[in-house]
Amino acid sequence: MNLILLNATCVGEKPDGIAVYCREIIQGILNGNQNRHYIVYINRKGINKMSFLAQKKNVTLYIIPGWFSPDHGFIGHLLRLLFSQYLALRFPKTIIFNPSQLEACFYNKNQVLMVHDLIPMLFHNDPLLRHAKQYYFFKYILGTAIRNAGAVISPSFHTLEMINKRFCPNPGKLFTIHNGIKTPETKPINDTKRKGNFILYLGRLSPAKNLAGLIYAYRKIADQIPQKLIIAGGGDIESLKKGDPGGPGTVEFMGYISDEEVDRLLSTAALFVFPSFYEGFGFPPLEAMVRGCPVVVSNVASLPEVCGKAAIYADPYDINSISNAILRVLQDKDLQSRLIKAGYKRVRKFTWARSAWQHQQVFDFIAEGKK
Repeated sequence: MNLILLNATCVGEKPDGIAVYCREIIQGILNGNQNRHYIVYINRKGINKMSFLAQKKNVTLYIIPGWFSPDHGFIGHLLRLLFSQYLALRFPKTIIFNPSQLEACFYNKNQVLMVHDLIPMLFHNDPLLRHAKQYYFFKYILGTAIRNAGAVISPSFHTLEMINKRFCPNPGKLFTIHNGIKTPETKPINDTKRKGNFILYLGRLSPAKNLAGLIYAYRKIADQIPQKLIIAGGGDIESLKKGDPGGPGTVEFMGYISDEEVDRLLSTAALFVFPSFYEGFGFPPLEAMVRGCPVVVSNVASLPEVCGKAAIYADPYDINSISNAILRVLQDKDLQSRLIKAGYKRVRKFTWARSAWQHQQVFDFIAEGKK
């Protein structure tokens, strides 16, 4: 089958990890198999981020209103979910790629569905981490979509194991395909003499990212180190400020930042810290490694699978573990050098070209089943 529908409506003006995956994997897919024709749907707010589509001759592009963008929160998520059901009815014989669980079609044997994580199911009993609106969708609806899909992709073996355990789908249609990492255009600083005298966190400011724990851990050791802590990403900054215990050191919030600013910060930070309670994959540590920045991450979920031996690990539920890991790296130049070298080696395992080729193999798997 030479027609594939790519649902890229999850890309908005301020891409999160899922939108970055969607943008990069679709670009990689379109750069690969030129014998296929693709129908691509985007929302109006994602036009700038998906501008490469205009140059593709084998693409029929459709633009839907900006209200479908994730920039509109719950309303956008709901509209995209409903739109996925429409696409399945509109194109009943076409292979449809839905790049996240929030665009899952309930009943479509031609669907290729990416499930990034099951976070709303894992923290339902935690009043701080629960996703009340998404929990019931994940518990009662997503399983139906997964079992009825033609193929299900996860970005890590850890996530695939969780999908298998929770929903018991046919294991023959489950695939793990690691995400890629984009090589920066600027040349990274490849030794321990990095210009920025700061520790960096980059990502969404959600409770699951454990930023309150990071701030506590930093304050505990700030009088022993010269670095400030910079927290960059969109989310509820005021809640984090209110929860800051205060004390020595400086905590700076930058909010959502541009791709250029991301590159600058990751290329100059003394250390990148990612103390998340849970990740289905985890882009930011790899983004730091590819720019020659040493990394401290949590020892949970998919992060050990993704980071391997190229990071120092900490228990996200133990403040002392986080603060000790930070001190250990900042006070040991030899360790920093080893982590930087190991990081460069590690990121070579994650390319968008390889990931896109593996997605094409899944499309072929569906096509063969339809013959």
